Amino acid sequence: MALDSQQVELIGRNLLIAQIVADGLEVAVPTRDRGVDLIVYSDREGDGTFVAKPIQLKAASAQAFSLDQKYERVTELLLAYVWNVADPTNAVTM
Repeated sequence: MALDSQQVELIGRNLLIAQIVADGLEVAVPTRDRGVDLIVYSDREGDGTFVAKPIQLKAASAQAFSLDQKYERVTELLLAYVWNVADPTNAVTM
């Protein structure tokens, strides 16, 4: 079954969120899309430290790499690539 671009994005985002949460971090999804797809953060109990970083997600059915200069305006933006989302058992996250 061929996936449309929205399906690819949804699957990729959920795979990435699952990995982030499994690594012991938290994730927030911005309501509006202004170049940031996710915000990953840590609010470890005990020391009161709160650290957050914005993530721009690029999801694809196959291996694909792209970079756009427009993301340069977002300070400390992390780019996350999720490939092979049509087959989550073979998905690659970078």
